[in-house]
Amino acid sequence: MDVVPEDLAELVHRAARATAPYPADLAALRQRARVRRRRRTATAVAGLVVLVALTGGAVPLLAGGHRAAAPLAAPSPSPAVPGAPSPTVSGSPPPASRPAQRLLLSGDGGTVGPHRATPEIGLVPGVADELRGDGSVVRHRVPAGWEETVALPDGRLVGLKLTDLMPGVRRTDGPGVAGLSIKLVVLTADGRAEVSREVRVRGQALGLAGADARYAYLVRDEVGLVSHELATGREKTLIRVPRKVDGELPFREADVAAGRVVSVTGPADMTRCQLDVRRLAGGSRMSRLTVAGECAPSVRLSPDGSLVAVPYRRPNGRNLDYRLAILDTATGQRRADQPLGTASPTYGLTGGGTWGAAWVDDTTVRVVWAQLPDPPRKVYRVAELARVVTVSVQ
Repeated sequence: MDVVPEDLAELVHRAARATAPYPADLAALRQRARVRRRRRTATAVAGLVVLVALTGGAVPLLAGGHRAAAPLAAPSPSPAVPGAPSPTVSGSPPPASRPAQRLLLSGDGGTVGPHRATPEIGLVPGVADELRGDGSVVRHRVPAGWEETVALPDGRLVGLKLTDLMPGVRRTDGPGVAGLSIKLVVLTADGRAEVSREVRVRGQALGLAGADARYAYLVRDEVGLVSHELATGREKTLIRVPRKVDGELPFREADVAAGRVVSVTGPADMTRCQLDVRRLAGGSRMSRLTVAGECAPSVRLSPDGSLVAVPYRRPNGRNLDYRLAILDTATGQRRADQPLGTASPTYGLTGGGTWGAAWVDDTTVRVVWAQLPDPPRKVYRVAELARVVTVSVQ
């Protein structure tokens, strides 16, 4: 069976963006996905230029003098948060004991062909690459069409497997497309499929917010967050959200731990990173958290649910500064706020960013940073360039 092209996968399981339907051969959608990624990147870069211009510091994005990202081994200290314990930051791996959470490399990535005579360049994550506590990278073998990996502490992987059941047939794009299979799959530590179950409802966008030993937590368009029992397939609506938010699936950037779910709810701009923390039982909101900047990928709850690691970014001239805030989920108190790195635009691509986060224990988190070299010469896997920043709160 053919793997579902990236464009269709994005439409179905992430956002069901409201694009006008058009007939197309699904096998050709991969090329359109590449074009759309470039357009989205260009839009984001244009937005940054406008924002900088409004603040009096616009600089042409594609001018020469690409600045390398700030080194991560020893980030400059940030001002201490009044009344908060002093965090510690290190570029070295955490202790060799097994971390409480596994660190999967994730993100959308992107590629571009700068000139006709030059090779394509970019930065892309692996399908299911895991960065272990000793710094080694494991590339897990997963089925074709694998998406949205969640790694369980017992060695299993949970994900969605998308398959085009009508390869070569011209039909209409979108979450209602015919001939598409979306299966929830649980792989054992040795790669065997322990669960493989159809979970698609035609016309309904679908996402995977998290998983634990008993449940996968699915986000269903026009429904909300539901628990899907791995053993039986029974589903229960935990938090009802009957309508999309700004054309996106609710809980579009979310994490689940310790009976809580955190999700990005703020506007998609660089002025405010807003998150809601809710209880899975009953769905009541515990707190609304905000950071001055745009939420970046890899928001992660601590194992006990008391803290949340929030990567975010802010414009700095022609670049983007990335930082990590650690917030108390009950009070919103900022326990740490540390620099991660600086990303510079490269031929319209954002040259760096965060590519995964995981907690070593209830007070220490690892965040993956990767950025394109200067100059970039090929399409790089994040695993080739990954560096880890470790932040602890006492």
